[in-house]
Amino acid sequence: MMIEIAKDIFKVMKILFVTPYITSSCHPDFRRNQTGFGYMVHDIAQYVAKIDKVDLFAPMAFTPDMDVDGFHVVGRSKWKLLKNLKFNNLIDGVGFNLKYPQSLKDCLRTLYIFVSIGQVERMLNQYDIVHIHGCSAITDAVINACQRKNVPFVITLHGLNSFEKAIKLHESLCWYERNFLKEAVANHYPVSFISTGNKITAETSTGMKADSFSVICNGCNIQMKPMTEDFRKEYGIVPDDFLFAFVGNVSVNKNQYQVARAWKLLPDDLRSKCKVLFVGRYKENDELVEYIRDNHFENNLILCGMQPKDRVPAFYQACDATILTSISEGFGLSIIEGFVYGKPNVTFSDLPATKDLYDENVMILVKNRSDHDLASAMVRAMCSSFNRDYICSYSQRFSFEKMAEKYCELYRSIIR
Repeated sequence: MMIEIAKDIFKVMKILFVTPYITSSCHPDFRRNQTGFGYMVHDIAQYVAKIDKVDLFAPMAFTPDMDVDGFHVVGRSKWKLLKNLKFNNLIDGVGFNLKYPQSLKDCLRTLYIFVSIGQVERMLNQYDIVHIHGCSAITDAVINACQRKNVPFVITLHGLNSFEKAIKLHESLCWYERNFLKEAVANHYPVSFISTGNKITAETSTGMKADSFSVICNGCNIQMKPMTEDFRKEYGIVPDDFLFAFVGNVSVNKNQYQVARAWKLLPDDLRSKCKVLFVGRYKENDELVEYIRDNHFENNLILCGMQPKDRVPAFYQACDATILTSISEGFGLSIIEGFVYGKPNVTFSDLPATKDLYDENVMILVKNRSDHDLASAMVRAMCSSFNRDYICSYSQRFSFEKMAEKYCELYRSIIR
């Protein structure tokens, strides 16, 4: 018996990732959506592929068969879509639309998604397990296909979208996410969450403890990159200035505007020495942008715009601390990315990932969400002394390698 278990542990598995998209420069269709989700699914596939064999299927992109960073992208074309069209998938899609009605355009899009999963269903038996990313019509379509083929699956939820008003999601899809969580508990679907807080929210919403729910936190590249650009010099920030970096596209949910309001509440002597870099895409009519320009705060609250992924580490190197004030945040990748460079973080205590990330030597938590409380936390960060080496060492627990090992352990436990 022990020999069989050992063989199972060391056997190389073949895993199929199914995701709406990834973010990668490898193909134009994967450059369309530059999001944290897209980057993270790519990174999970890349690092799991260092342990097991990974194929990836993205029904929202037409791409050729190609190898990308150690994993294989399953090619899609209009011909393959038609060739693999199956009546079962079409019926599944009609059923989903009847249960979760949307606009005609979105209903047609949903039917297209279900039909595209015919290609997945045709090749399912060559995989040991299917790893589904996100909670959408794709999730429902792939679960149906896996159940028909009797192939095990796991779903990773990269956040919970139906519990926050700041995240714009069609009401029908909000109902789907909540119903999915109930169905997952009742049917013991293996579901992994990227933070303990998200798992607790999911269990609370269903009113049940779920024996098939688990937590695998996101990882990051813990290899410190050499400094190639000096953003302090580029933006005219002197060595004595305290610099916060807020990494993330500007949005209502990311809530950068509150940081700007809190900065204005800092004591005069500290405010004059405090700068904030907002690193991420923004629009001219964003509330944050208008607030900064109307009040002429451009020298202190600096809009850096969208940055290529390989330039972002230089912003962590430049800053004294990171800050994250999202209304809802599945994990908070910028927090651990800042840790890699020895930078502490300021964030709200009620964010889902604080239970997984918090250490008093690396983070300052804001207990209440008022502007004054946030300003007080910023003052504490500016007046505190942090051990850079301790923070760098702390980041090691969030490596891509450790994250991938946990996913592979989860796959094997499901298969067994």
